[in-house]
Amino acid sequence: MKKTLYPLLLGLSVLFTAGCRSLQPQRPAESYKYVPAKPKTSLLTLQADLEVSRIEQVINSQVDSLLYEDNSFLDKGGDNLMIKAWKNGAITMSLEQDVLAWEIPLKVNLKKTVGLFVFKLPVGDILEANGEISLRFRTTFKVNRDWSIKTETVPNGYDWVKKPTMKLAGFTIPVKAMADLLLRVNLSGYSKEIDQAITASFDLRSYAEKGWQMIYEPFKLPGDYQAWLSINPYSVSLLPVKGSKGMLHFRTAVTADVECLLDKKPPVGKIMALPDLKTLEAPSDTFHINLLTDIPYATIERMTMEVVRDSVFTFGKRKLRFESFHVYGSNGKMVIETNVRGSVNGTIFLTGNPTFHAADTTLHVENLKFDLKTRNLLTRSAKWLFNGKIERSLTEAIAIPFHANLQSVEDQLQNFLKGYQIGYGFQVHGKLSKIAVSELLLAPESVKANLLFSGSLAIGISDQIGKLPPKP
Repeated sequence: MKKTLYPLLLGLSVLFTAGCRSLQPQRPAESYKYVPAKPKTSLLTLQADLEVSRIEQVINSQVDSLLYEDNSFLDKGGDNLMIKAWKNGAITMSLEQDVLAWEIPLKVNLKKTVGLFVFKLPVGDILEANGEISLRFRTTFKVNRDWSIKTETVPNGYDWVKKPTMKLAGFTIPVKAMADLLLRVNLSGYSKEIDQAITASFDLRSYAEKGWQMIYEPFKLPGDYQAWLSINPYSVSLLPVKGSKGMLHFRTAVTADVECLLDKKPPVGKIMALPDLKTLEAPSDTFHINLLTDIPYATIERMTMEVVRDSVFTFGKRKLRFESFHVYGSNGKMVIETNVRGSVNGTIFLTGNPTFHAADTTLHVENLKFDLKTRNLLTRSAKWLFNGKIERSLTEAIAIPFHANLQSVEDQLQNFLKGYQIGYGFQVHGKLSKIAVSELLLAPESVKANLLFSGSLAIGISDQIGKLPPKP
């Protein structure tokens, strides 16, 4: 019985082998040239707003009531005039574009002798009059390279609220001369008061240093998904000082690399000292967030298998099905290694170019073709596979989302840019405008994509002016 069965089994084996060819072409060599690309440089705004009303408060609290006093008739070439000036109400300020206009109300007392001087003493009547005058000044601002604020103050005229108009025996109080004198002798003093008040109410360098250090700290994007914004700044340029709606706006353009990293908090980069300011020739508020994300090869293998698991491909009378997939990189191309069963058995290799579709943020493989060594083997043993069905089927099957939560990350970025508070009064403002891919590379364990979000970003402070943030 055994002797009878053996030739039959041998014959069936030969027939099966003849009908189902076995394929085992040479495997394409695995190789990678992945070098992480430097993120695209961004320009973001670091800004601080100074309320004019805050300067008013500081100046009015620091300026003494008695502002000017001349107790001698003999000084200034023997002008026979003594003057006292007191602050007559609050010093007020307003913005005229980027110029600070301020007004000082004064009450003045004047005394003038009518007669001669004997042994340096007045002999005769002393006339006395009281009046009220408002002196006007204009202050312009400049920020130096070392972040110090420089002001330049010039007189801008005056208005008599109440003129001292006393006359006696042909003598008249010199109203215009007195006003010019008050402007002249008080200008330097008031300019110093302005400078000191601005320095006391708003130390720009202290805010800039605090903001500069905070930029280095990765920011957790609001939301459930673990996404972090990492900023690495390296230079700062000055933008012109602007004024509007009772606020002085100090803005600087920070050149930086901005990345969005997923899954875990990135380490804090090496913090550089606050650099000196540069001059910015062409200001712009456009910035880029580089989101480095990837798809592991294991994910591509699993999701592709889920699509084609129960599919049987027919080629006339012949049939074929995919049993498994393995994905890797070779010379810049993606290799699809798949085990097949059916009219042929064994392994075949296809290669193609990984591509990113921005419309649905998915990974595809284009120009998918049999690898050369596989093609040579099929030419001799299974040429019927050259009808393009295998390539088309796998091209359609490989449509892998770059990240299931990419939309969530974009939503979290949008929420972060809508006024997120990051401490000590600092707040983020901005918006995203578009997404693109700047790079797509094959790494040893995954396909990596550098997605590029574009938009505008500013980090500013306004509600803590006059309250310096704590020292780090």
